[in-house]
Amino acid sequence: MRIMLAGVSSGCGKTTAALALMAALRARGMAVAPFKAGPDYIDPGFHQAACGRISHNLDEWLCAPESIKRLLALGGAGADISVIEGAMGLYDGLGGGCECSAYALAKHTGTPVVLVVDASGSAASAAATALGFLKYRPDNTVAGVLLNRVSSQRHFELIRAAMADIGFGCVGWLPKDAGLAMPNRHLGLVPAEERPEAEAQIARAASLLQIDLDALRAIAKGATEIKATPFEYPRTLAGKRIGLARDAAFSFIYEANLFALRAMGAELVECSPLGDEALPEGLDALYLPGGFPEVFERELTANASMARSVRAAVEGGMRIYAECGGMLYLAMIGALPLRWKMTERLRRFGYVTVTDGDGRAFPAHEFHHSVTEPIAPLPTRFEVVKGDAHYREGYVYRNVLAGYPHLHFFDRPELIERLFQ
Repeated sequence: MRIMLAGVSSGCGKTTAALALMAALRARGMAVAPFKAGPDYIDPGFHQAACGRISHNLDEWLCAPESIKRLLALGGAGADISVIEGAMGLYDGLGGGCECSAYALAKHTGTPVVLVVDASGSAASAAATALGFLKYRPDNTVAGVLLNRVSSQRHFELIRAAMADIGFGCVGWLPKDAGLAMPNRHLGLVPAEERPEAEAQIARAASLLQIDLDALRAIAKGATEIKATPFEYPRTLAGKRIGLARDAAFSFIYEANLFALRAMGAELVECSPLGDEALPEGLDALYLPGGFPEVFERELTANASMARSVRAAVEGGMRIYAECGGMLYLAMIGALPLRWKMTERLRRFGYVTVTDGDGRAFPAHEFHHSVTEPIAPLPTRFEVVKGDAHYREGYVYRNVLAGYPHLHFFDRPELIERLFQ
């Protein structure tokens, strides 16, 4: 069984509804496999808190079509139901069109959609909104509605009757509740790794959710069965120990990337630039992913022993791949000759195509509230294209590669070898 919860727009409460549903199904004894449409790093952390299982991103720009199905098969193994949280509004995709949208992903995977509609301040108009989504692309997979921010049982009954008039079924509803609001910062929600109260908040949302389980099951059973051949990875990283920075400051990690590294033979050794005194012994390479190092700048720079350890690794020629926030961290501690500063708005937000120094092109994405400038001349390895814009990226220093593009390398072993060998 499989469904997607997709919103009518960003801000409609889609994430809260998805977490409530995931946790409610789990509380009923079901094993729930969570997924996130698009390149979001933060929502999967909340999914894991709700389901007790790893959440994988499904992104048609970053992954080949067959690999989307491979990830669904991988993440859904042993689960009773898979729940995909959509991104933005159902039809919102690349360049304002439907490409790489939740709608496109649902079509590609044969996944029924439950539309999350913000019911506040409306009754019959909520049904009109749903009808518009149903008719906008007649080949959509919308099969039901979940209402959010409902004022009362009476309010729900009014909307359910209006939905019935257009042939739509309501599988459930969430009431208005200020306690369900989640705090935000410049790149989205404050991550679950920083919020010890997140699990209690998710449990509260699940307890408030009114769900027609039979109707939901009937919809989920309509999903197309996923058949995918496993990806064959070369074992070219066998015997390699790769350090992985992972803590509250470094949480922007695709679990599929880690799966691929392990499948190629690497041993991943987690460490915390916030709390550990030094890098683990015997590393062959280091992976510094993105996150919010700027929020923890004081703590990261105060951890002088770890900073010395990382600088020594850089100067000693260790292979280091630093992505976005990882790059800022190296600049913070003086391991990379870069100036950086925060900006008031997102910079270069969206999908990009990256070409490396050998002419290989691969998809990526960027989203950051900072800019960098080399203190001394630094070579760059990447040519980046975003729409009509072309620019250089991927600073090279010693054996460090550091840049803003976020890479998904689940099905790209040749890229993994270039980053970590």
